[in-house]
Amino acid sequence: FLFSAFPLFFPVWLGLLVVSQWTSEAARPLERKAAAVGSSVLLSAPDNIKDINFIQWEYLNGTNWHFIVQYYVVSQKPTLYAPYGDRVVFYLPNGSLLLEKLQETDSTVYKASINLIESEARRTLLKVLRPVSQPQIWRNSSLAGSLIELFCNVPEGTVENIDWKKEGRPLPQERYYFLSENHSVLHIRKGEKSDCGSYSCNASNEISWQESLLYLTIFDISPSLEHALKMSAVALVFALVSGMGFFVLCCQSRKQRINGETWRWMIIFLQVLVCVSSVLLFAATLFWMQEEDPFAAFILLEFLLVYAIIVTALISTTLVCQPAKLSGFKTKPWQRVILDSAAPGAVILVVLFASLLLQKISRLQDRGCSQTVDLTGYAVTSAVISLLGLLTLFIWYHRSQGDQRENKRHSKEEADQEVRQDPEEDML
Repeated sequence: FLFSAFPLFFPVWLGLLVVSQWTSEAARPLERKAAAVGSSVLLSAPDNIKDINFIQWEYLNGTNWHFIVQYYVVSQKPTLYAPYGDRVVFYLPNGSLLLEKLQETDSTVYKASINLIESEARRTLLKVLRPVSQPQIWRNSSLAGSLIELFCNVPEGTVENIDWKKEGRPLPQERYYFLSENHSVLHIRKGEKSDCGSYSCNASNEISWQESLLYLTIFDISPSLEHALKMSAVALVFALVSGMGFFVLCCQSRKQRINGETWRWMIIFLQVLVCVSSVLLFAATLFWMQEEDPFAAFILLEFLLVYAIIVTALISTTLVCQPAKLSGFKTKPWQRVILDSAAPGAVILVVLFASLLLQKISRLQDRGCSQTVDLTGYAVTSAVISLLGLLTLFIWYHRSQGDQRENKRHSKEEADQEVRQDPEEDML
């Protein structure tokens, strides 16, 4: 009967055996230890068995167990197996095992059993790790409104966790930060002033940790817009000084009107100032349109500035090289209007649009936390240069006027002296 019923009870008996095996495996405690590469670690044997006749150490390789040490009390000498033979120290009193010169390949489960009692075997999961080195942290950008990525790279070591902090505290919840899968990259979608501050990257594993800091400064404007801001300021000063010079020339009285060589060099200087200011504003507008949307007004401005640059450069060159030919360009009324209105019109254009660019770029400087660009030095330097040029011309003019008056006085004195000598000769 039992033999005939065995096929029926065999599956039930096998299931109970598997369940009992799982239960015994689950009941066995699994210790965890971590150690650094090159160091040593002490693995303990079961300590709840009194009569010890046999101790055995094994390690798990894949799904199979392999021997490390076998010790029979009767033999009084342990048997060591490769590949651990020259890297283990077996302590007879308590059966513990010291692993030396650890390698990353030593990371596995180790089992110590006494008297072949499997249920009382002691299992230890060993992780051999390389200590993490100092992380390297850098950013890809720091411009306000752009995607900013902070990178944390650990050159050496086994990294198990990367933790980001701002100002020594967890990342604020009110700002949306996105981390990559392994947390090595911190994404800031649109940099704002609130994102300024120090960020720390903490790389760690079970045996070591290292931290690096990066202070993030959000720049409100790009280098191109910074150049545009400085160029606009200098162009505005040059245009204002040249406009003041044209105003002075127009408001002169007939008796004190500047003429001759002084007038020629005064016109040359003012035309050059207008040409330089137009070139600076042309470049500043190009920088602006590269960073922002190219508005139709700025495109039209570029054409007008090119026209002003060509005309003012032509007039200045003609006055320097062959001033007599300048009148040949004004034979017709429309030619005279074009040449005479180019410089004053350019002054108005530069003043208006340079002020507009300064206003627009200055508004963008509130987006970040970087230091505001100081335009005082550029404005003062350009004003001093242009005003010194005008002052030099005025001093030259007054000196030439004084020399002319002195020459006239000497000529008059000589004439009077000749008149006095004539009557005396007549009397003789």
